[in-house]
Amino acid sequence: MPASGAPRQRRGAAVADAVLAATLELLAERGYGFSVEDVAQRARVHKTTIYRRHLTKSALVASAIEGLAVAEIPLAVTDDPLADLSTLAVSVARLLGSPTGTRILRAMFLAASDDAEALTVARRFLAGRYDVALDIVTRAVARGQLRASVDPLLVWGAIVNPLHVRALLGYPVSEGAARELVALVVEGARVPTT
Repeated sequence: MPASGAPRQRRGAAVADAVLAATLELLAERGYGFSVEDVAQRARVHKTTIYRRHLTKSALVASAIEGLAVAEIPLAVTDDPLADLSTLAVSVARLLGSPTGTRILRAMFLAASDDAEALTVARRFLAGRYDVALDIVTRAVARGQLRASVDPLLVWGAIVNPLHVRALLGYPVSEGAARELVALVVEGARVPTT
């Protein structure tokens, strides 16, 4: 603490972390109905500090939810793409099954229904997550674990979309449900045995 007794000013990563955490808190509490000024107040920073890094509210929200996804849905890359697919699905279920994850998902879907910027954020976020999953499915096809004719987008959608719907409707989202969805979809997409 400085000699004057005033609190030490936060810098760099600490400020960025506080801003993103405040954004996620407000998104979970209020949906998309908050301002950058609200974030600044919650994070105890000036709004100009936020605008230096994020030109718009949608850019700020995108950074916050992408950071959450990176932290909560780690990318597993092993020699077994099907195990990686299950790990990814379980990570998604774990996040969606948490109160914060459910509230953020609901807020983004509600906002995206009538706000063009929120729709862009949701699409960008989902595209990033889908890219990871499509790579895993493509590796499974290359290894002969899944039929070459399967559409990786449909495979991942058949796994993750039911998890999203369960969270949106307030039904429990469990790791067991994620594993069962992966097993059902993989069974239907396997290379037939003769």
